[in-house]
Amino acid sequence: MNVLIAKTKDECKIWKDYVVVVDVLRSATTVCQLLQAGKKDVLIFEDTATAAAFKNEHPHFEIYSELEFPAGVKHQDNSPVVAAKANAKTPALVVTTAGTKAVFAAQQACQIFMGGFCNFYTLATHLKSLSRDVLLVPSGLFGDPEDVEDFMCVSALKDFLQGFGNAENTVSDIRNTLRYMEFLKQGPKTAKEDAAIAFRVNGLPLIPTFQFVEDQPYAVCFPYGQQAPRHLTGQNPDFTPEPEVTMPSLDEASLPPAQQPQPEPEKSSTSLKITGLLKGFLNTVRKEEEELKSDLLKTFHNKPESAQSSKPVMDHVDSLLQEGTAAANVSSVKVEVAPLRVPAAGRKKKAIVLFSGGLDSTTCLYWALSKGYECEAITVTYGQRHDREVISAEFIAKKLGVKLHKLDLPFPWLKSSSLVDKGQTLPDLSLEQIEGSEIPSTYVPGRNLMFLSIAASLMDSIGANAIVAGPNAVDFSGYPDCTPAFFKAAAEAINRGTKMGVTEGVEVLAPLMNLSKTDIVRLGAKLKVPFELTWSCYAGGQKPCGHCDSCKLRAKGFAEAGIKDPAVED
Repeated sequence: MNVLIAKTKDECKIWKDYVVVVDVLRSATTVCQLLQAGKKDVLIFEDTATAAAFKNEHPHFEIYSELEFPAGVKHQDNSPVVAAKANAKTPALVVTTAGTKAVFAAQQACQIFMGGFCNFYTLATHLKSLSRDVLLVPSGLFGDPEDVEDFMCVSALKDFLQGFGNAENTVSDIRNTLRYMEFLKQGPKTAKEDAAIAFRVNGLPLIPTFQFVEDQPYAVCFPYGQQAPRHLTGQNPDFTPEPEVTMPSLDEASLPPAQQPQPEPEKSSTSLKITGLLKGFLNTVRKEEEELKSDLLKTFHNKPESAQSSKPVMDHVDSLLQEGTAAANVSSVKVEVAPLRVPAAGRKKKAIVLFSGGLDSTTCLYWALSKGYECEAITVTYGQRHDREVISAEFIAKKLGVKLHKLDLPFPWLKSSSLVDKGQTLPDLSLEQIEGSEIPSTYVPGRNLMFLSIAASLMDSIGANAIVAGPNAVDFSGYPDCTPAFFKAAAEAINRGTKMGVTEGVEVLAPLMNLSKTDIVRLGAKLKVPFELTWSCYAGGQKPCGHCDSCKLRAKGFAEAGIKDPAVED
């Protein structure tokens, strides 16, 4: 599953996987509030003309909208505060400036959800369980582009799904924007109270979804996990309400919603039976651990051909399953830059691993094999001071039976880096100076950008599903192309600029991104990485220099992990 943010209206109109419409201040929060209040008959319209015509034929419906209606057509404001006071037995129509227009634009999607900060974590929990791609649609695309809260919310939701940030920090940022101040001063009379509801993170823990009705000008809105009321789907033109059904309590509603049958099977989850209404709730406490165990078991039992020669890795998979603490340590780390995707039935998971022969990239290669990926590796020379790490990469790849692609990029301008130009002196800094320094002279301009482009080309040519790289944003030398922000942007570019990306969706995985060097050493030890074969030193030579940034960070990792580095002679 990949998560993208819509950039244009046309993108929404052709999207066929899942869509999330985000309209923070009004539509999403109002609709959530109507459903939370117990309304079972909620319809949405694209424009006021069709809504007014429907209202004239069905006068018992209330209208919720901030738009102007023809004279004589009464309506309530599109306000969460007003919606909270709604009579649950009175059916409702909703038509808004942007939110409902975005829903109608996305009619080709297999399913549409609506959200904001009011249901942020409930929505995120559900999205993590999906296997098909998700398009996040800020309503500002269909209304006022200055509605920054919608764009900030979709960005926060995408970040959270990929292991970064939280809703609360984004809400704090929004409250410091001019847009927020203007809404409070120039918005409706209920603006302050509306904003309080809209920015109460997960205060309305349900997910609105929609069913379009053939030959009707509306879509039925109902909580995900329940069925659309049959009398609203056009089968009964009199709209006779169905017998009242007891709604789940707030505590029950705060649980992740049940899985409905989808065009593509969803991931399995633990089922809970709640009042005979909602089934199949996700057990979020155990889900991550169970997914890890499932991945490891599949790897151990299936043993892809390319990984059969890597017996040390596969043997250790079984030991990981038996060591509860080890499995817990690995499963507790949010390491993927992009969420894991379930390949189509019968398709093998294939990964391109950027592989230098160093500690980090070797750990990544073993990690990818342990996850069941069929791997091919790329090693690039670019005029660096030595070829010692290339020798390590060749030896390790041969040991594992992994195909290794060696490329040479002899770009003369890369000599601006002391890692390439032997005439420059390599930095010799303390650990404190390394962590607090500016971008060092060892930075190679655009290195990871070039590497990812090459990996994407190979991925596209052989039909691989993923690219695996070893950047680290905790214990590192401050390179700008080793940050989460860079890899997130690169992942989106690759998904939009490759055949595999636009047709199936691909992952750009950075399993070490949020780990310290100590954590990396411990993970490598669990995966039985042959540390003695890896090479990290910038200087080359017969043995590591012990003075460069890479040597010092590696030494720190092994020392804090309590593991002797077999690559360093006494």
